[in-house]
Amino acid sequence: MSNNVTLSIVVLSYNNEQYIYDCLSSLERQNVDSYEVFIVDDSSTDNSVKIIKDYIKDKSQFHLIEKPNSGGAISSQIGISKATGKYCALVDSDDIVADGAYAKLIARIEQDGSDFAAGLPMRMTNGFMHTFLASPVESNIFVENRVLTTDEELESFTRQVFYWNSVYKTDFLKDNNIEMPANLLIADRIYIYKAVMRAKKISILNDVVYFWRKKENSDKMSLTDQTAEFHMIADRCDSFQAQIKLCIQEFQQHPQYNKAMWEHSFARLYYPLYTIADPENEEKGYSDFVDACERYRCFLMQYKGFFTHLIANSDIPLNSKFITERILTRHYKYLYKFISEKKGYSDLNIKKLDTNVYNALLRNSYNLSFKNITEENGRFFINFQILVNAEKTNTFSVRNVFVFNRYFNQKRIDLSYDAELRRVDITDLPPATYIMNTVCDRGDKKIYYRPQLSDDFAKINNYDFGDKIITFNSNYSILTIQKKNRFTVLRDGSNYLLGANYPEDVKEIFFFNVNENRRIPLNKKDSFYTIDRSTLPKGDNVLIYRTKEDLYTTVRKCEFSNSILDRDIFNDLIIRGKIEIEVE
Repeated sequence: MSNNVTLSIVVLSYNNEQYIYDCLSSLERQNVDSYEVFIVDDSSTDNSVKIIKDYIKDKSQFHLIEKPNSGGAISSQIGISKATGKYCALVDSDDIVADGAYAKLIARIEQDGSDFAAGLPMRMTNGFMHTFLASPVESNIFVENRVLTTDEELESFTRQVFYWNSVYKTDFLKDNNIEMPANLLIADRIYIYKAVMRAKKISILNDVVYFWRKKENSDKMSLTDQTAEFHMIADRCDSFQAQIKLCIQEFQQHPQYNKAMWEHSFARLYYPLYTIADPENEEKGYSDFVDACERYRCFLMQYKGFFTHLIANSDIPLNSKFITERILTRHYKYLYKFISEKKGYSDLNIKKLDTNVYNALLRNSYNLSFKNITEENGRFFINFQILVNAEKTNTFSVRNVFVFNRYFNQKRIDLSYDAELRRVDITDLPPATYIMNTVCDRGDKKIYYRPQLSDDFAKINNYDFGDKIITFNSNYSILTIQKKNRFTVLRDGSNYLLGANYPEDVKEIFFFNVNENRRIPLNKKDSFYTIDRSTLPKGDNVLIYRTKEDLYTTVRKCEFSNSILDRDIFNDLIIRGKIEIEVE
């Protein structure tokens, strides 16, 4: 590169007014000595551009590029062409880059001599940390620091197809013409496939580097969420066709890689059917489902010859072959039954099954689940149970356990795990709400595994230990530790007064509005904070506090000293156990 810029960051912006500030501010916490940011806006129709201009007006490193609406792929092409840094990264404007992530990824590239480095993404749901990638196949790529060099290792990387959790050498992108095709909405797979095909080395970092926002309570659906929209199905097919052409061009050089790439892409074509296969369709005689499958089949039939060849000559997983055969032979009811069962044994009367009986159905797979929380000699432990086939008892074990604070904090905390007793010590965890995860050994592989029970048996278990209340949500692996009698709430006319019984423990109290992704601070009157409903924006407003350890958790009923005496007050404020005010 011609100048001394270390990193060029390309932000793909379109209609994310409530999230763009979080995104841009995270780029200033990357610990990179010199950087430039190109924000390419695709003709946003909301206030995104105004917010961007206000944010960057005194920041010479930030540059706004406004262009006619033509899609994110062209935005990425423009941004990369402008890049003058030694390294380059792409960011979606509704996401957040973890603090210092780019510095870590650049260090790995320089240490390993790699073409690019990638790290672990974490999902955010409605502004709160949720978990790693939904698919274990995707997240397990990042289970340990390593360098990918062999064809088999490089092929495994294509199981995750995200461009935004990596830093690339800019020359590597430009010299190899690695870009997203302009005519596709779903263009990230082509970008990643080309990058992996051209790479000699890829560095893997097991730190969380990126927070990928999934919007559940929003009028604006992301492309990823529009799975069952038929225009997206058509584009998915177009993307698949482009992947086939790319494979044909590279087939002689990368036969095994291309074969694996075809199979991955092929299986992903059927994702929409999991959304289309709504259980309510069974009551409608499958008519909606049949119609959806017929329309979907029309999009796929142009590839029938290729599918037939692929089925006969590849190692596609059996379930993918099953789905393909059912679509092409139009056995919709069998397909519906298959998908319905895959979504959770919905044909069983699970309400009458004991938890262990249900878990026995899952024993063909390894199953690490929450058992209970116990106290021993003043220390607190979460106990796990491992359910596997008898002959596999010695092939699965927990290596380590760690947590992330669920609200607004990116720090990982490792916990002490006793492999013999299968329990983890949570005594020294400060009060807060955490997401729990584990790294396990399965045979000769390391994998991520969330300790949980199935959706149908998961419970929110409360444990009362002295001055602490410990809660574990066994569906989402969410651990909450709270101190008793931390707050008092009183009615003051139409408002409420919130007092902290231990003010030294509480740094900050605020409402977080899920819909607008912003904090609404509470006004303080003498020693009380004022809760005024009329000042809250529309949507779901959750009351959250920051502790002296800079960790966050929700304000819950069990923490109040007067919760039993003032039931009318709490009935007016409490939703799902916490202070949560919904404004219509």
